[in-house]
Amino acid sequence: MTKELNILFEEWKERMKRNGDGDFFTKDGILRQNNRSDEQIEQEWFSSSKRILFLLKDQHQEGENKWDEDIRDWLKDIGNDDGKALEQKRKNRNLEIIFTKRLAYLLWGLSKADKNCDWWYDEVTQHIEEVKAFFNTQPFALVECKKMPGGGSLDDKILKRHLSSYGDLLKKELDLLKPNIIICTSELIYDFVVSSYSKDSIQKLERHNSLRIIRHDNHIETLIFCSYHPSVFGKKKDFFYEGVMDHYRAFLKVADL
Repeated sequence: MTKELNILFEEWKERMKRNGDGDFFTKDGILRQNNRSDEQIEQEWFSSSKRILFLLKDQHQEGENKWDEDIRDWLKDIGNDDGKALEQKRKNRNLEIIFTKRLAYLLWGLSKADKNCDWWYDEVTQHIEEVKAFFNTQPFALVECKKMPGGGSLDDKILKRHLSSYGDLLKKELDLLKPNIIICTSELIYDFVVSSYSKDSIQKLERHNSLRIIRHDNHIETLIFCSYHPSVFGKKKDFFYEGVMDHYRAFLKVADL
């Protein structure tokens, strides 16, 4: 799969150049881990009952100068890392950055909750060491919709244009990764993903408009959630976590329907 993704990324990068969308590109997918091979992680991912993918906007890079980046290495130390990169990755693994902490909490909640255990936010915070260990060993995926790196914010018009210009390639990437839980971090992304499925395969849950259930041959195939972005500030501490888990708990109560 890694080879297929890299072929797809080359096609994507060439199209971006032709369209005048910059020379720099963000690679993404299943995150790599220290002391484990890509093959091991990939095998665990495809054998997992919950393949959780966070569908983000674009890679935030400070300053005007941009660069190619592979966010699959956010948790893994590699040979050419300088001191700054190593420190950043250490902070990511230790959940010292609010962005990665929010991802880790939600990864735990979605993975651990069931009909008998709700895993409320305050419960998760009491298991921080277990959450940290899980975050660094459980396969999960991060995918940027806009592969051209950006700044601290992204205008909806630009995001919409990239979804229109490269949406077919994004759909190919999702098809390769085969997630069965997709966290869409904006309404535009949510609408794009939902619209990629046939209408007769989509099931709604009453009073939970931020969730769509995709069925195939009468079996639940994929859950799609509309979420806040994990970098948003100025809201309650549990907004990102409970903004998804509220809908997931409702789904679990009727999951056999």
